Amino acid sequence: MVTKFFKNNYNLRKSLYTLGIVILSIVFFRYTENAKLVNFIPSVLKVMKPFIIGAVLAYVLNCGTNCLEKNILSKLEYFKSRPHKSRAVSITIAFLLLIGVIVGIIAYIIPEIVSSIQNVVNFFVGIDSETVHEYLNSFLTKHNIDISVSTYRSLLKTTDNAMNSLTSSLKYMPEMLTSIATHTISFASSLVSIIMGIMIAVYMLLDKEKLLHFCKKTLFILFSKKQVEGIANTIKYTNSVFNSFVVGKTIDSLIIAIIFFIGSIILNLPYPMLFAIIIGITNMIPYFGPFIGAVPVVALTLLINPIKGLWVLIFIVVLQQFDGVILGPRILGDSIGLKPIGVIFAIIVGGAIAGPLGMFFGVPIFSVLFTIFSNFVEKLYNSKNTVENKLEKETNKDDDTEKSE
Repeated sequence: MVTKFFKNNYNLRKSLYTLGIVILSIVFFRYTENAKLVNFIPSVLKVMKPFIIGAVLAYVLNCGTNCLEKNILSKLEYFKSRPHKSRAVSITIAFLLLIGVIVGIIAYIIPEIVSSIQNVVNFFVGIDSETVHEYLNSFLTKHNIDISVSTYRSLLKTTDNAMNSLTSSLKYMPEMLTSIATHTISFASSLVSIIMGIMIAVYMLLDKEKLLHFCKKTLFILFSKKQVEGIANTIKYTNSVFNSFVVGKTIDSLIIAIIFFIGSIILNLPYPMLFAIIIGITNMIPYFGPFIGAVPVVALTLLINPIKGLWVLIFIVVLQQFDGVILGPRILGDSIGLKPIGVIFAIIVGGAIAGPLGMFFGVPIFSVLFTIFSNFVEKLYNSKNTVENKLEKETNKDDDTEKSE
């Protein structure tokens, strides 16, 4: 009787759920002041670290393994009668490709970046104010540029300030290198968790249908059928948005980085690998990313060679126009479903909360939240209109009845 009463009273259920959440929240925030609980949470996260790594790896590689299994291996005669082997082979190939990419980055790209950074540091260390003044005088004389004495003094003062800022920044370089070494050691110490995470990811990918079925059964125990369908649709939409945006933006930025690298070699620009990586990584952030990446690249090139600095600026502007008008829309399409103002809002809020990663992941997260909120508002609006229309019809019916009498 009580169960039937509880099921038939939606508002009562909603109130009890809300009350339960409030009580749990109060208990949680009350006991987070306790040092034991504060220390307990990191301990739990440390234990769960291999599972978190495994889940992330499984999610990242799932798209690739699906593509290999369904579009390539399943069409081969050997695997048509052995579907379990096609799954294992696709997972093996995906992990080998991932390892190959990581080894390639460590063996070729990182040494090139380190060499470029070292050259940049050596370049600025060997420059003093007199060298800058001589270079400025020769540049003005060579290009027949005539400026007033006050402008010349202002220019000298600006260059001196810039050199002082760079010199003070270079003082922190040893600390940065020490920090990198510390993080490298920390990474090595986490190697056991990473290896365990890889093993967990393999089993997750092998048995993903069983895991999903178990999760679905758990949801059916906790929620009604309609609620489970709503949760499932939300998860599917979230997965679609993240896959489309993250994969699409990664491919887009990789293409932009490759084009910039090739263009840098053709134009004989300095540090092509370092600059291409800066442009590619910052391009992952919509709207603001290209500007963030252009600033250090153009500034460094201008200091080394002003003419080439102008060429770099023109090249970046043309490249970003190509990305924004042609390449980006073809790869990404309307994957996030947000207006420009929504994207800018997501970038600003995400950046304030989690820095560069927040600026990137804030866009798909805000897109999902905005879609859920929009659907909720639309549902309430339609429900309200339905009730109002029903009341209006009943009122009109009563009026007609009175008139007929």
